[in-house]
Amino acid sequence: MCGRFSLSSSLEELKNEFSNEISGNFPAKYNISPGQNSVVISLKKNNFLLNQIHWGFKIPKLGKLVINARSETINEKPLFKNLLQQNRCLIPANSWFEWDNEKKPYLIKHNKNDIIAFAGLHRFEANKENSFVIITAEAEKNLKNIHFRTPLVIKKENYLLWLGNDYKKAFNFLKPMKSNEYSFHPVSPKVGKISYDNISVTEKYHEKESQLN
Repeated sequence: MCGRFSLSSSLEELKNEFSNEISGNFPAKYNISPGQNSVVISLKKNNFLLNQIHWGFKIPKLGKLVINARSETINEKPLFKNLLQQNRCLIPANSWFEWDNEKKPYLIKHNKNDIIAFAGLHRFEANKENSFVIITAEAEKNLKNIHFRTPLVIKKENYLLWLGNDYKKAFNFLKPMKSNEYSFHPVSPKVGKISYDNISVTEKYHEKESQLN
């Protein structure tokens, strides 16, 4: 799954990654959690658009937010099926966080790229608020040692294909990513606190050292 991620890149950095067409003001966030707003990239009339929208679909019957969509069943679930055809988006991130079986958190990021883009879906809620979910896939190899799910990452050369009108081509990207392109390190358990949002949450955590302080 994906329940926390970070995005501290500037607008200029996002322009270099996506398009000079995008604009907007947004704060650096190192611990983005469900229910908060984050940057989303979509396509309208072949132009990239940047918006800040709510993470999580509100489902009254469940009494909770739906924050992820499984790639393996996304084309079967009524909640996601139609959105997959017309409401695909990209969620820029620098890294994401996962907890292992011992409830220890890790930061995961690409070995070369400072900015990655999660595959996502967006929709308008009953109150007209736009919201998104992150599509996930089965984890492979080293990432599977932390958690059995990972966010689905779209490569830069495929941004337009993912966002474009050809639904069948977009559907081809719903598969696990190459885990050898990513690395990870332990981070402070404080990442579990929504209020703990600063650059230190992304730094490598040494448990023994923290016990001495």
